[in-house]
Amino acid sequence: MVWGDFWEQYGYNSCRVNLLSGLMFALKLLRQSGCQEVYIGGSFVTNKERPNDIDGCFDGMSIDISTLNPIFKDLEEQHARFGCELRMDFMSAFQGFLQKNRDGETMGIVVIDLNTLI
Repeated sequence: MVWGDFWEQYGYNSCRVNLLSGLMFALKLLRQSGCQEVYIGGSFVTNKERPNDIDGCFDGMSIDISTLNPIFKDLEEQHARFGCELRMDFMSAFQGFLQKNRDGETMGIVVIDLNTLI
């Protein structure tokens, strides 16, 4: 999904817009390390009016680890600074986790193309 479409589809109230603003800063940092796409799941990609945060992951094999901002190794700091938790994923392990809700039911995830960021 392109960034503008993601923002339009999921940024339908002030709580969500605030989270999206933080996510955009995080995604720009990831793009600087060569990251091409991020996978977003959890309650943010549902119809929950006021999600607490944005959960996602990115492929650790597709980035330049030496240029990765240290914040991506600290989920608490990411949450405080951006309102999101983006985990480095290898072999799509965390993508699978994102595709289940708390009841174990299957749900979708959204892939954002970071080349479409503003």
